[in-house]
Amino acid sequence: MKIALFLKDDKIDEAYVDTIAIIVLHTNHNSVVEVEKDIVVKKDINYLALWLLTKRIKEIYVTDIDSIVKRLFEKLGVTVRKYDEIDKNPLLKEFIS
Repeated sequence: MKIALFLKDDKIDEAYVDTIAIIVLHTNHNSVVEVEKDIVVKKDINYLALWLLTKRIKEIYVTDIDSIVKRLFEKLGVTVRKYDEIDKNPLLKEFIS
């Protein structure tokens, strides 16, 4: 499974000119097997959605996200979580600590 950690302090919304640094964790059942860093130029929300699909991201963690954008990502099969939920995932909690 691939998990993306969006390294952006403000809300993920439909703003157009921005870049977002992202850490992508490749995990198996109980460990992180690969880490990659990516920078996405967010042309629009559809571009970001296409990036998620192309990279086969199954779960993302964000500081904050617009509710419409969250629903779009969830319809694409991407689970959207906030950073304060990392403590609920033992693998991520151990990896980030």
